[in-house]
Amino acid sequence: MSVSKPDNRSYMKRGEINMNKRMIHKRLVSLLCTTTVLLSTHAWASQDHSNQIEQRQYAFTQVETLIEQAKDLLDGNDTSWQVLEETSLELTAHSELLLTSFPVGSQEGSKAKESVWSEPEKFERLLSQMNQGFQELYQGSQQGDVSLVESGLKAAQATCKSCHRSYRSRW
Repeated sequence: MSVSKPDNRSYMKRGEINMNKRMIHKRLVSLLCTTTVLLSTHAWASQDHSNQIEQRQYAFTQVETLIEQAKDLLDGNDTSWQVLEETSLELTAHSELLLTSFPVGSQEGSKAKESVWSEPEKFERLLSQMNQGFQELYQGSQQGDVSLVESGLKAAQATCKSCHRSYRSRW
């Protein structure tokens, strides 16, 4: 009885098949990893926007509170300029944060109207004007200049009212 030697070609074919299976397996694993990363990134980005929404809502709440504090501090001859300066610095910081708090994609779950993102030019202009008003308020508080402080407050508050009329959703 003679045992025939296996054909080299059949070994090669089995080797090629195993190699192809390994390549397919590697590609599938790579594809699954990529998909997982992309889905995780998307979920993280969505989560990031909800965090951004909370931050800007907090900033707007602080702006409202701090404006009232600034107005109360402007009490005739008894103005505490140092406290007013600190308050106006906080207003400026919140205002500057708001300038970058409305990226595309952050409208979902927001109280703002869609036009903030679809037609951002006027909204961005109003935010910039509010920021300029707070800068003027800060400068006036540093100099102890009542008229500059009042002018800055008036300018900032005017933009608040305009934005609320144009961009705040009513629900």
